[in-house]
Amino acid sequence: MRAARESKNGYVPLPAAFVERVGREVPGLVEALDGTEPPVSVRFNPAKPYTMPADDTDGQVAWAEVGETAYLARRPVFTTDPAFHGGAYYVQEAGSMFVGWLLRRCRDAGLLEADGKGLRVLDLCAAPGGKTTHLASIVAPWGGIVIANEVIRPRAKTLAENVQKWGTDHVAVVSNDPAEFGEQLPDFFDLVVIDAPCSGEGMFRKDFGARAEWSPENVLLCAARQRRIVSDAWATLRPGGILIYSTCTFNTVENEENVRWVAERLGGEVLTFDHLPEGIVPGKNADGPAFGWHFYPHRVRSEGFFAAAIRKTAAFSSLAASSASKTTNSGKKRGATNSGLNPLSANELREVRRWVSTEALPAAGLEHFVTGGDGSVYGFSTALHEAVTTLLSGRFALLYSGVQLGELIRGSLKPAHALALYPGLNRQAIPVTELSETEALEYLRKGSSTTLLPPDRLAEGLNLVTFQQIPLGWVKRIGRRYNNLYPPAWRILHY
Repeated sequence: MRAARESKNGYVPLPAAFVERVGREVPGLVEALDGTEPPVSVRFNPAKPYTMPADDTDGQVAWAEVGETAYLARRPVFTTDPAFHGGAYYVQEAGSMFVGWLLRRCRDAGLLEADGKGLRVLDLCAAPGGKTTHLASIVAPWGGIVIANEVIRPRAKTLAENVQKWGTDHVAVVSNDPAEFGEQLPDFFDLVVIDAPCSGEGMFRKDFGARAEWSPENVLLCAARQRRIVSDAWATLRPGGILIYSTCTFNTVENEENVRWVAERLGGEVLTFDHLPEGIVPGKNADGPAFGWHFYPHRVRSEGFFAAAIRKTAAFSSLAASSASKTTNSGKKRGATNSGLNPLSANELREVRRWVSTEALPAAGLEHFVTGGDGSVYGFSTALHEAVTTLLSGRFALLYSGVQLGELIRGSLKPAHALALYPGLNRQAIPVTELSETEALEYLRKGSSTTLLPPDRLAEGLNLVTFQQIPLGWVKRIGRRYNNLYPPAWRILHY
């Protein structure tokens, strides 16, 4: 197996200093990184029922809910699967799904106020969206919301795209520095998830570029950056709130030592849980209970991952919140802006409401309909509407939130692409056309072939097109031709 891997173009050997360290600390890890193929895992969208062919799957992720995930027997070309583009599932590393396991255990243990009802979650380093969509699916039945942040703008746009494909109505995507949350939103969130940028040792099996970039010096730089990120955002976590800290690396400097530092310097209690799924290894701690959990590729079906849960103690929080409030108050002197969310007229509201339904949703769905600063109509739950109003007043860079429903033109809604992907779309409001795989791929490449997608397959006017009942978007038939309304930036280039 190793010879086969070394024959691949671009092979990079494992760094010598890394091999020396982990060979001593974690026997068997080096051989796994250079001698086995990485598994492929997916997580299904509970709001978009879809059954993957049994021959394509190879078991479930042990730390996920039954039926929530699957390992794949082989890695397919996902761009050729219309169900993938429709948000029926998300391709995600199995280890990172442990964040969902931790959230559920925190709730089961009574560590979340009001049993998680109305939970406010911040996913601080969120792109490309795996953890965001997972968190969103978990908190949806609780009436919770997720604020997903990515400071790098191109990555934030990818995050917003994946949120729209998932079809969630209780996520807002922003692009801000972590310090702005601590400064402007003290004690705002019940749960903060920080999947911190790291040295990437956990990706060494499949990412030779990560091997080339690794060095002992970079490990120290990453650890320092991780502490800065957590410190900047710590004040935004309410007293008693929970931080889930994670990395995709193995070393104790970026993992256990940082968890200890957060608990001791910022003020927190490191949480422990019993009855872990088999193969997950508790972190190292010579002074007491283990700090976090490791995922080693030779012990579990996952790439490398580490996670820990830290509960913020009230003693420190009161000081942090006081300091952050002073910063926030001084910021308000600069002048808070109007939220820019304008209510609809009675007639506009009737038009918009006929496009949405709550029957297929795990929670109440959309309760507020407004026009945003871009002229589009958006729908929000009450909790998300309040949060988005706060974000806009604090001048956060909001990229996407709730559900973009479309534009009102002469009293009629011109639906946005995001509305097509929303499980709460009222399918009685529009003709629905089920596409074959060939037709769906022609649509997804934004093609206009009347041979591959005959116009007589469509109703005259606007159509919602689906694949295996999973919505893909809009097509407008005009006589013997049609307009493909799939977003140009999302089109697939090859299949």
